[in-house]
Amino acid sequence: MQATPPGQKLQALLGGGAFILLLAGTNTPTPLLPVYREVLGFSPLTMTLTYISYVGALVAVLFVAASPAIASRAPLMLVLSLGLACAADLLLGTGQAPGILAGRALQGLSGGLGTGAAAAVVVAAIGAGGRALSATGNLAGAILGTSASELVLQLTGTRAITLSFHIHALACIALSLPLALLLMRRRALNQQSIHTGTANLDPVSPILRANWRPLLTGCLTWSALSSAIVFLPSYFADHGMPLVQALGIPLLLLASLIVQLASPRMARLWPQLSGLLSIALGLAAILIAAATGQDLPGLAGFVLIGAGAGGAYRLSLILLTQGTGAATQGRLASLYAAITYGVTASVVLLAGAVAQRAGLVPVTTLLLAVTLLGCLAALPLAPRLGRSGP
Repeated sequence: MQATPPGQKLQALLGGGAFILLLAGTNTPTPLLPVYREVLGFSPLTMTLTYISYVGALVAVLFVAASPAIASRAPLMLVLSLGLACAADLLLGTGQAPGILAGRALQGLSGGLGTGAAAAVVVAAIGAGGRALSATGNLAGAILGTSASELVLQLTGTRAITLSFHIHALACIALSLPLALLLMRRRALNQQSIHTGTANLDPVSPILRANWRPLLTGCLTWSALSSAIVFLPSYFADHGMPLVQALGIPLLLLASLIVQLASPRMARLWPQLSGLLSIALGLAAILIAAATGQDLPGLAGFVLIGAGAGGAYRLSLILLTQGTGAATQGRLASLYAAITYGVTASVVLLAGAVAQRAGLVPVTTLLLAVTLLGCLAALPLAPRLGRSGP
């Protein structure tokens, strides 16, 4: 029986933890958006720019990070990304619009470097079991960041505009030290897996073309999820529904994570399920809640959107990366994120710009309806859970 290399599981744990922490930081501003609007006077367009400045930098760096030169230095890039996340926290903690927008852009740089790097580091340590990290870690980080920020907001009020980011910066520093030491200790083993894999990289363009259906599903899924996160808290605030405003996003993210973790079992029990149908039903429930003022359909809608998005986004990534090595896994994880985030950023920016003139509520209602129709139209093409593999 082959001996397990020392530190293998610890590398996977710390690498996955680093990615989750990076994504927690990028989601920390989510509960603060209504506060930015009320206290700092952010307009709908400015709120949208807090997302676009992050995603714009993220997408640009993700494409660069998919290059062989960057992919071969995954351990260094992962540690560097934590340092950049700390710098982003300091800017965000200023509580002023210029610092917030600059900090969000720096978060995009950090997340772009860390996405593929974390995937490569984890797959190098534990193999195929780490393939879903970029999807599962994304949602786990979103839950951690959103929930922690909401808790700080409830406990400290507007001080959360600064305090939330200082807490995250300290967490990044605390994790980066043991991670850096471990990766230095395992440098030779990681070089054997990642650097050797980089010398024989699979071409990614044919893989992307062959998997256009998972890419389409990933784009629809992430657009629905991000639109909900950016617009729906303020949307339900304007409808006078504080319970849905406060609980909706945490429920959405929690449902996403639960379904991702349960996907292997669900694939055996209900192999024909598709996440797009759940998203469509959730969007319909959100529209009903807004029209009737009833909390229950709104909360149910968030759960359905999150559940559908969690399963579909993970499944699409697994199908895209099946059978690839650690280095190619990192490149494809970066490109998958770049494409899905890029499409989402375009949707959110367009909606925010139109909402600046036409109003948040009517534009968000239209966006929800169009996304619902898009999910229904793409349903025949969407991958089913039964194809999720191991």
